[in-house]
Amino acid sequence: MKKFLSLLMAAAMTLSLAACGSSNPPAASNSGSAASTSAGSEGFTFDRKIEIVCPWGAGGGADTTVREFATLLEKELGQSVVVNNVAGAGGVSGVQYAVQQPADGYTWLLCTPSPMLAQITGATEFDVYGNLTPVANLVWDCNIFVAGKDAPYNNYQELMDYVAANPGAVQCGVMSLTGLDGACVTAAFGDKIEAVGYSEGSQLNSDLIGNHVGLACVGPAEVLAMVQSGDLKPIMACTEERMTIPEYADTECAGELGVDCFYGPYRGIFAKNGTPAEAIEAFAAAADKVVNSAEYQEWCKTQGLDQRTGWMDTATYQAQWDKDHEELTALFG
Repeated sequence: MKKFLSLLMAAAMTLSLAACGSSNPPAASNSGSAASTSAGSEGFTFDRKIEIVCPWGAGGGADTTVREFATLLEKELGQSVVVNNVAGAGGVSGVQYAVQQPADGYTWLLCTPSPMLAQITGATEFDVYGNLTPVANLVWDCNIFVAGKDAPYNNYQELMDYVAANPGAVQCGVMSLTGLDGACVTAAFGDKIEAVGYSEGSQLNSDLIGNHVGLACVGPAEVLAMVQSGDLKPIMACTEERMTIPEYADTECAGELGVDCFYGPYRGIFAKNGTPAEAIEAFAAAADKVVNSAEYQEWCKTQGLDQRTGWMDTATYQAQWDKDHEELTALFG
């Protein structure tokens, strides 16, 4: 188990390094993206309901991101956009479901590197990488550790003191044991705090509030309302600098504490291989307008998703995805 965790942390580190260093995720340029997709948008018209599959349950960062995107995409395309949560196996179940649908331009997938990482580490035999075509990346999120309001620690040092005095007493809930959040727990705490997997963000939040689990590694947006209400309290942000959201502004960050756990998922849209190029270009053009709109950017700011540049057009996203796969495969080959 320790060997697997060390490999997993190394994999996450490689992902971060592939993105120009763990402290500097890729700053993808928007220049030329509209020009590269305008021809496709003229050649393909969406004329019925669109489905976006989310491989994780309601209440998590992926679900929150894709639902805001879907709402604005409806306005841009003039068609209904439905989010379908298909959770399980650390996101792999949702990927499998998406690639079983027709490659006709009406089913899309919101995904992160976690399912691909599960494939490469041997947690699944399903070929995540070989079945997907990157379309556009929406956001680059960060993680934050939070605890219930009654937890007997209020910051990182108090947490570590408590763990030292009570070995094994604290577990950390994550949405994917084989993903970047699981690696974030390992990087921050080593073997002092065990990560436990959840399939529903709402259940994790409930267990935190009820003190059934002592800690969680989540996206800041996922728990903001509960931090505002006082039901949860932030312990440490896994960021290079303190976050700009008022509720997290006084929370210590990993950078100032010297804790190397800056891993956070980038979330983007994928298509099943074989989806018409015209449909991909049209969707990417619409995504470009949505993500770079004032409304979406303001939403990102309120959710703490402005800490890192997230937008990647199709070419940039494909290159990043290929590079991650190549380097991770070499690491575990």
